[in-house]
Amino acid sequence: MTLLGDARRVIGVLLLAFGGTAPSSTQGRTPAAVLDRFDLRPRAAVQGKLPNALQEISGLAVAADGRVFAHGDERAVVAQVDACAAKAVKAFALGNPPVRGDFEGIAIAGERFFLITSTGLLYEFREGADGAAVRFSVIDTGFGTVCELEGLAYDPSERTLLSGCKETARPELRGQLVVLRWSLDRKAPAVPPRLTVPLRDVLNASGTKGFRTTSIERDARSGHYFLVAGPERAIVEVTPTGQVLAARSLNRQLHPQPEGLTFVGDSLLVIADEGATGGTRGAITCYRRAP
Repeated sequence: MTLLGDARRVIGVLLLAFGGTAPSSTQGRTPAAVLDRFDLRPRAAVQGKLPNALQEISGLAVAADGRVFAHGDERAVVAQVDACAAKAVKAFALGNPPVRGDFEGIAIAGERFFLITSTGLLYEFREGADGAAVRFSVIDTGFGTVCELEGLAYDPSERTLLSGCKETARPELRGQLVVLRWSLDRKAPAVPPRLTVPLRDVLNASGTKGFRTTSIERDARSGHYFLVAGPERAIVEVTPTGQVLAARSLNRQLHPQPEGLTFVGDSLLVIADEGATGGTRGAITCYRRAP
């Protein structure tokens, strides 16, 4: 028996002697991949084309009550959308006129909404009525010195915001898939400030030659992170500790430029594609859990 096996046996005996439970031999098993539960083939897709106001859709987020919100790229305008129909229900803006910037991700934590720019400016605000201009605060996370940011998600288990790195600016992070972490309580980088995953593990799983993150989301039930690479049209699923669980390719015709991903409950995976300059309209595509 190995030293590890001896240790487990001794701990098991002690626990049983004091009424505890012996360590399970199943500990350390790879968690089940959430992506395996969804059929991402074109025939399973339900897609709606977006109105012109959301042509440059750049991110998606879901409120606690299941409503889906989206935002554009160049102006701080947030819209509630009927996701699978790709119809805007209402829209409100940060300021009047709306703040301009390179907005790359949206997240919702309770009643608090957040937008982040590619340079790491984090805007906080509350939901507004249709046509309203809402107040906001802004803080520079400093993440813009680390990488070009894309995507934003909320992890309630640690009260952190997560943002993906599309292009790293630091040599020591090359060869890594990087997720930056911001603490809502500290209003500062979380501890640790980032999660890194060996890029080779991601490429081996996805079958792509690169992985440039354009969106990140957290699945509420499993706690797993999902990152979309828009240029490569791929999704990778990783654990909060950086273990790669699964990867899937996205159909080129349905997803010419995937920029956002979110989950509605346990049954719906939603992807947003930005419209192309060649005339392709922006779209939202829904995939339901496979039977």
